[in-house]
Amino acid sequence: MAINKTQKHAPYRNEVSGAGSKLKTQKFIKGISIIEILIVIAIIAIALTSLLGVVAFSLKASISIKETTKANTLAQETIEAVRNFRDGTTWDTDGLGTLTTDIAYYPKKSDDTPPKWTLIQATETINGFTRKIVFEKVSRDPTTDDIEDTYNSDHDDPNTREAIATVFWKDKKVEIVTYFTNWRQ
Repeated sequence: MAINKTQKHAPYRNEVSGAGSKLKTQKFIKGISIIEILIVIAIIAIALTSLLGVVAFSLKASISIKETTKANTLAQETIEAVRNFRDGTTWDTDGLGTLTTDIAYYPKKSDDTPPKWTLIQATETINGFTRKIVFEKVSRDPTTDDIEDTYNSDHDDPNTREAIATVFWKDKKVEIVTYFTNWRQ
């Protein structure tokens, strides 16, 4: 056998001779294919599980956002109904100045034509959301005329009420705090 000067070693050949050897090689190749398929199935299962987890989280977040939006809308409607009630009444006669503080109310449209907002002493439940509005007395600093953080009966402002509109559902709540004044004084 002549040796080529540029080739120092004989090329590697993977030759198996005999029928028994060929059979063993085929079984080994089939085994690798099954292992590869199992690995691919495991990777796909992990990927799908992760994807389903992301979808479930997104769905929960979407539902929570939807519920919070509904609750916020109900709370804003409550504030606007109270503003409308205040504007259609006389503060000290039949308006906000006559309402009991620290008591829950909810707004309701009257049967009048055109309808007017009234305030009913209780809470109201609408499609799983419970809403109420509570009025608090307000005091003002006599030197700055600013609303004080805590109520002081010596500095009572009879023409201002703090209104806290709250909407509850499940274990969550939305709260809007604002002030109403007797703008006709």
